[in-house]
Amino acid sequence: MWNNDDFRLRGYPNQIVHQWLFKGSALTLYGIACGCHFFKLHYNGRSNQLEEARYHRTWSKIVIAIKVCLLTSQYLLYMVFVMAIYIQASLVNGSAAQSFVLSAMIQGISINVLRRLLMFLHLKGDRRCVKHIVNEILLITSEIERKIGMVYSCDIVLLGVYLCKLWLLYILLDSLWNKPYFLVLNFLYWVLMEYCFAGYFLYQLVVLNWYRTITLFLKRFIKSNESRQDIEGICHERLFLLFQLHLRISRLHKYITDNLSWLSSSIYLMIFTCIFNMELLLECSLFAEDELENKIYIIADGCLGPVFIPILYVLILGMCTDRFREAELQLQQHIVIIHGLYMRKVDPRPLAISVLDNEKLEPLQNLIILGTTCDRQFVLDYILTAILTALSLVQYTIS
Repeated sequence: MWNNDDFRLRGYPNQIVHQWLFKGSALTLYGIACGCHFFKLHYNGRSNQLEEARYHRTWSKIVIAIKVCLLTSQYLLYMVFVMAIYIQASLVNGSAAQSFVLSAMIQGISINVLRRLLMFLHLKGDRRCVKHIVNEILLITSEIERKIGMVYSCDIVLLGVYLCKLWLLYILLDSLWNKPYFLVLNFLYWVLMEYCFAGYFLYQLVVLNWYRTITLFLKRFIKSNESRQDIEGICHERLFLLFQLHLRISRLHKYITDNLSWLSSSIYLMIFTCIFNMELLLECSLFAEDELENKIYIIADGCLGPVFIPILYVLILGMCTDRFREAELQLQQHIVIIHGLYMRKVDPRPLAISVLDNEKLEPLQNLIILGTTCDRQFVLDYILTAILTALSLVQYTIS
């Protein structure tokens, strides 16, 4: 017999650390959502699901008032900003006009993305989308934990790149906060973008852990059954449920890709911010007459974050796509071996065999914009495009 613990995966001591890292990150995102009244969802521990929450009316009105005041507190500055755009548009020309048009376009893109972020965090339709995604993640994780035991692991390289991005974001936010012309819209744009991306990044790590757990289980199963004359009936049931989970994961990722495509598109549009600030960085580094210490301060205070944060966003998505491909390749190899075990040792079982034959699913990948896959090649093209465009703008300024 195949008892519950015969093939159950057991983690190493560092699994506890990794598990608490995932839970701590999820609880942090959940706590921020509850405190700021994002999505209006609460976690039901008994059902292990998110449910729609009903906050106290008075407290909800207070939170809404705070949000409105935060967005409208600088209305005079917004009016001045619009007037400045109008005046500048009629006066500037040459390279100054180039910088002005690019900066105005970047500001417009940022405001439009901020509008979509606020809609995502507050609208009922997006709330249902988030509720479905999180509940599905909780169900798949609990099912894997109950059937074979979840193995938690955190990719150190991915985590290192993400922490580097957080450090640059801290420098950027500190710089924005202390500027005399502080604009709350820009501050909120970076903060809310990071909040949404953090949740998306956590999901990517969870998917990698799902694939790693399933692959380790199948590897152990193959090793145990390659010398046996038959595969017991309970094994068929377990494998069938496991392949169903694989199908469920693929469907979930497709659902997320379809419904959150605006997030990856917003990340791609950061290329304009990257190019504009890279041009300033190059001009400051090569042509400014300040001392080296002043140059370093100017670059760190104004250009460093906007240049490298968009690149690191795209780099993280590309690294996750490459890891998805590696994980799927290993999983498909084990599925082929198990398919051979089925065909060699048992009579054809229509249900199990059909599941194995249908395991050729769409590959998991991060689509960045217009259906383009964000992988290592795309990341390289993205970086080269930003650098070459910035150099072209510098050349135009010099000429």
